[in-house]
Amino acid sequence: MTAAVRGGSIDRRSLERGPGDRASRGRSPVFRSLRLRMALSHGVVLAAIVVILGGLGYFLLARNLDRQVTADLVQAASEQADRVQELGRAIPAPDSDAPSATSTLVAVFEPSGAIVGERDIPAWLRPHEVRVAEATVSEERVRLVTQRAHLPGGAWVSVVAGRSLEPEDELLDRVRWLLLGGGVLAVALSMLAGWFLAGRALRPVRRAYEAQANFAADASHEFRTPLAFVRSGVEVMSEQDPELGEEVLSEVDYLTGLTDRLLTLARADNASLALTPVPVHLLAISERSIQRNELVNGVTVRLAVPGVDGDDMALGDPVVVEAVVDAILENVARHGGGAADLSVSRRDGAVRLVVADHGQGMAGPDRAMAFERFYRADPSRAREAGGSGLGLAVARELVVAQRGKMWLEETPGGGVTAVVELPAGPRPAGNGSGGPEE
Repeated sequence: MTAAVRGGSIDRRSLERGPGDRASRGRSPVFRSLRLRMALSHGVVLAAIVVILGGLGYFLLARNLDRQVTADLVQAASEQADRVQELGRAIPAPDSDAPSATSTLVAVFEPSGAIVGERDIPAWLRPHEVRVAEATVSEERVRLVTQRAHLPGGAWVSVVAGRSLEPEDELLDRVRWLLLGGGVLAVALSMLAGWFLAGRALRPVRRAYEAQANFAADASHEFRTPLAFVRSGVEVMSEQDPELGEEVLSEVDYLTGLTDRLLTLARADNASLALTPVPVHLLAISERSIQRNELVNGVTVRLAVPGVDGDDMALGDPVVVEAVVDAILENVARHGGGAADLSVSRRDGAVRLVVADHGQGMAGPDRAMAFERFYRADPSRAREAGGSGLGLAVARELVVAQRGKMWLEETPGGGVTAVVELPAGPRPAGNGSGGPEE
């Protein structure tokens, strides 16, 4: 079958894919993306758990270590103060044989600041006005506790206990690195496990998807024979009535091109549906769709002509754009009262096709859900009209595949307005615009 479709030839490669291509469809980007999202969700959840629990554990450990150091220093200072008060005179603190990094140093000072006893003590071990103080010595934190010991006659001395916080800081550093390294490793393992489990969970869905895709591929070959037969019969009929034959041949070509694209959509997810946009006149396409729907569905459409020649020039696939207009007008016939206003306008680098009906309208939530497959705002009325809830959903997928947008609005005075926005095409030469776009 070599007939040309309006605006372009039929793409045979999509109808003649072999078994090898079917196998490649099983590895659809849809499943890879879903599997990746599931693996990432595993990693994100575990990362959140590690951050919350690890951060909480780290905070509690740091606080407990801090409190323990202060408690040890207070105890050391209190023991020395008790000895001084029991003897009733100032005595030097005993020397400590523990390593300096972990030992608690205690010293007794006169009110004048002189140390009691002949001892060599670090310069940072001095009384402070506050009971618990902290200082930094050679980039090392030290903590000091100052306590008074009262002597007979109202005299007093200061007892100072202090030690380095380096052991606690080193422990917290190790815990921090352990949490960071262990958390990263746990998240990576969780993502790998999520990837593996997602692959196993998606196997039944993938097999069902491959079965549906293979059925669509087989159906595409089956459609070719009856369409070719219909066309050959119409060619014979056109010898008796050329005008009618040409009209029917045009519809057969349109059906052939539309079948090609819809079967391509059935075999592939929307992201992989490849359409080559070309400059198209939305008014001419709309007029053909209006004529068809007036004859078949009894729709009455008032067409508003743009004020400037070329305002209706957009970039899109002519067959697909006509299918989108058909879907909108069929929706008007079923749910929009059978009458609508169609207009085309050009603005901000895009061309908008607006179809406003004056039917019963749709509530805001229903308009938002209207593009979900199999969604019907009134299921009982849709069954009576024979609707399946697929028209607008497929129409928007086809619009998006052409780098366009489609949405629904409320018609002033009641009804629903369908808006299709496509990239603007070049204006015809000689219309005074001076270029393809404003």
